[in-house]
Amino acid sequence: MGDIQLAGTFIIGGMVLLTIFGMNVEILETNSLNSLGRMAQENMGEMLSIIQYDFKKIGNQVPRTSNALIAVSDTTISFLADIDQNGSIDTIAYRVGPASETSSTDNPSDRLLYRSVNGVEYDVGLGITQWQLSYFNEDMGSTMALDSIRLIELSLTVETIYGYNEQYGSASWSTQFAPKNMGVL
Repeated sequence: MGDIQLAGTFIIGGMVLLTIFGMNVEILETNSLNSLGRMAQENMGEMLSIIQYDFKKIGNQVPRTSNALIAVSDTTISFLADIDQNGSIDTIAYRVGPASETSSTDNPSDRLLYRSVNGVEYDVGLGITQWQLSYFNEDMGSTMALDSIRLIELSLTVETIYGYNEQYGSASWSTQFAPKNMGVL
């Protein structure tokens, strides 16, 4: 009878240990994914401070007779503005690089976001997985005609460059810009 009780004790003890081990693994995974999400949000915040500053300045000090937008597409934008408030009109451009540039990271979808000021380009951030620009006229109709654009919508998603069990921290953001120097809606 004692052997059966001892075996039962080992079985029950083993089940308890497996349950505790399973809970530890789940807690570790949840904690890792939360940390990755927080990292993606911090990365997004750093990029957004630059993007918002620039997009709000589109057309700043550009004569009303000139178009502030130079070129637009669903993933690129180029515009004029006195970005550094020095009395000189600057050319600013944004584009997303190809995923092949970031082949050294774990995330297969991440890309670099590039910002160019007067032809000098540098990366603003790493981890962009989605970057979408949309343009609207004063009637809120979609347009790509540079002289008709009054509102710019930007949607982006940032993911961490490293993941946990092939899951990546992610943060998404979407907003609209109606720079006062492009005309009033």
